[in-house]
Amino acid sequence: MKIFNLISFEFIHFIKNKSKFITYLVFIIACCYSIDNGFNLYNKHKLTIDEINKDQQKEIDNIFKIFDQGYNHPPDQPWIDLSNPYWLLNYVPVYAIKHPSSLLPLGLGQAEQYGFYKKIGNWSSTFDNDMVEEIANPERLVNGNIDFAFLIIFLLPVLLIILTYNIKVLEQEYKFDKLVIVQFGSVYKWVFFRLLFYVILLILTTSIFIFGVSYVSGGIIDNLNATISLVKISCLYILFFSLIFYFILIKSNTVTSSAFKMICIWLIFCVIIPAAVHQFASIKYPVNYMTEFLDVNRKEAYEIFELPVDSLYDRLVEIHPNLHNTKHGLSDEINNTIISNTVSSLINQMNKNVINKIESDCQRKNHLIESTYLFNPVSFIQNKWNYFTNTDFYSYQLYRAQVQQLIDQKLDLLTEECWEEKEVNKVIYLKYLFDFNISF
Repeated sequence: MKIFNLISFEFIHFIKNKSKFITYLVFIIACCYSIDNGFNLYNKHKLTIDEINKDQQKEIDNIFKIFDQGYNHPPDQPWIDLSNPYWLLNYVPVYAIKHPSSLLPLGLGQAEQYGFYKKIGNWSSTFDNDMVEEIANPERLVNGNIDFAFLIIFLLPVLLIILTYNIKVLEQEYKFDKLVIVQFGSVYKWVFFRLLFYVILLILTTSIFIFGVSYVSGGIIDNLNATISLVKISCLYILFFSLIFYFILIKSNTVTSSAFKMICIWLIFCVIIPAAVHQFASIKYPVNYMTEFLDVNRKEAYEIFELPVDSLYDRLVEIHPNLHNTKHGLSDEINNTIISNTVSSLINQMNKNVINKIESDCQRKNHLIESTYLFNPVSFIQNKWNYFTNTDFYSYQLYRAQVQQLIDQKLDLLTEECWEEKEVNKVIYLKYLFDFNISF
């Protein structure tokens, strides 16, 4: 009964304390605003993907129309020969798309930094300009794009400080602590249950937001496990700071002292440690400015174009050994047009060699940061949160792998078809669409 009365008293105190109550309401409003931003981005992704599907279908219908009219080229482009696989494959609208998670509104992660769709061409790569468009945190804040995950990870502990900094110490300053002992018996339990009220309040608040967003976006059905995982890590995060703050309140004797210690803890875990870890990681693994990748796309690519045809022939056969058995591979003469139409495979292979090195450097840097999770819990929570909303580094790494797989598939098919000197038609075009899982 004493515990129920104590929690009821704390609830009344919270409602009547304007500063605490208004601060809590401001936090709620900020959460609503951040989730609205998240839904705007989520809906923008969905709308863009729908537009891509419409454009893809329109492009396919145009090719069908050309074939049905008995032409082998677009009416306004007579130089294009659709009976040649080189040209026909250019009109196969291959897209790599990263569909947004239904939990995206709860954590933008890197969703604003990286592209989520790409049309695959003969010269595409996973580090083209449309794949990486970095937005710095200050720019995000200027644009008003507050992230819900940012509020939970960095501002929720501040809210907890504001709500709890004067528990017990205020009574000590006004000499009410002895009366508390007489009425409740144990100061430790008294502080614990008063703090517990705010812990329950914040856990309920975050859980309602998470389940609410998941329900509205369909995540309850699609990503129930991820939704529950977000609730779990948010609860663990709140309990982590609450436990530290509990011992601070027990050991402190003044309001100023408890507030100062709590703020120091927040600074250490939310600012100093993550910043120090990232600074160390940046020193050990400096930012890759992708100079090697740029060299491949500029200097080395031009050098490839300047090579004699027989050298290009040998290089193509080296990376595609099966070309030996094609019609052109068995011929005694080298067809310059076929070689020039398939030389993009060589550039792709050069790009992949450099990109693998860049990905390896990023992987080592990530492993270094992951090794600090034992004393760097904020980075752990942040990365886990982005993982469950499908907006972390590894989610986009998988997307880049999907892009590369489609590039390889298209160039392998292009090279093989050209070297076989095939004459293609509508039936072959339908086969190409089927090979790339394109509906029509």
